[in-house]
Amino acid sequence: MGVTLFLTAAAVAAGVGALVVVGLLLVRSRPAPARLRPLDVVVALGAAGVVLLVALAAVWAWGVDSRPFSAAHVAYLGLVVSAPMVGVGVLVAAVRRRVEPVAAVLAVVLLLPVPVGWYATHWAPFALRVDRAEVGLPAERAGTDPVRIGVLADLQTNHIGSYERRAVRTLLRQRPDLIVIPGDLFQGDDGQFEAILPHYRALLRTLHAPAGVFAVQGDSETEDRLERLVEGTGVRILHNDVVSLEVGDRRVWLGGNRLRWAPPAGVAVRDLLRRAPPGVVRVLVAHRPEVVLGLPEESGVDLVIAGHTHGGQVALPLLGPIVKFSPVSRTVAGGGLHEVRGNPIYVSTGAGMVRQQAPQVRFLTRPSVGLVTLR
Repeated sequence: MGVTLFLTAAAVAAGVGALVVVGLLLVRSRPAPARLRPLDVVVALGAAGVVLLVALAAVWAWGVDSRPFSAAHVAYLGLVVSAPMVGVGVLVAAVRRRVEPVAAVLAVVLLLPVPVGWYATHWAPFALRVDRAEVGLPAERAGTDPVRIGVLADLQTNHIGSYERRAVRTLLRQRPDLIVIPGDLFQGDDGQFEAILPHYRALLRTLHAPAGVFAVQGDSETEDRLERLVEGTGVRILHNDVVSLEVGDRRVWLGGNRLRWAPPAGVAVRDLLRRAPPGVVRVLVAHRPEVVLGLPEESGVDLVIAGHTHGGQVALPLLGPIVKFSPVSRTVAGGGLHEVRGNPIYVSTGAGMVRQQAPQVRFLTRPSVGLVTLR
């Protein structure tokens, strides 16, 4: 939170500095009253950029964990805070007929990120939806009852509030047969973890499903923290384990890979699922979706469930996620049900978002809880 507040203050300061430049350009000595030109607007934006770069350098000197995330945060704040402040200043001058027409148009353009920023910061991150998907099971899988799997991925929070409780309530209303949590429950420092611990445990205790609730480790929490979070909640951690479950008239083998899924212990879990009796439904849950790349073609695993990508968290029309966070294809990283070399995989867009140094925004990738039905 300290970094976020500092960068926000820096963005405001950058905007103020740019407005000072605008004022100086308006009072420059000329035979006639000065009028702002397009180049003047660019100069003011450059002044704001210098302030933001100084702030970014200070944050890096501060010792942040992720330079790319902090750089993205500065760029975002510059776009939605500093640049619109310049636009407002230029338009005020335009009212007094002190701006050339092209510069006035440029000022209007600088205001366009404001509604986008409001949407990405204040609406989209909390516009929770239920993402439903269906997977057809091979004929040899015994039983006829559907297997309904609830997915709560990437809540990735450092406090428990109304939104986090709403995410859990929304998932429970879907009445899943079992619930899986593909990691990234918490993201924050030691003090935040100790403060949130009793509240997070209370939230996790409300999760229930007939066949149980299972979790795997994500990137944002250590195994020790995950174990402490779920202590006394009824949530079971799968550390490269396979559990056998009864769901209606079906037998389900649920395997969970650790965060580092490539070592032999992780491979053994996937091999065990592949060797399950023909009538058994086989489901693999892992945090990172690239675990599907470790499966052979048409492996016989009925479904892989993962999170991690947040659907990119920021996406563009036609392009999809700007950043994938994974070597899987852009389409798969964007979330939902897909098939990779004959292996079905469901990637959750996640209920939360990246915190700390990253810009805490979503754009065209709404948060979700998932309900995947195997029939």
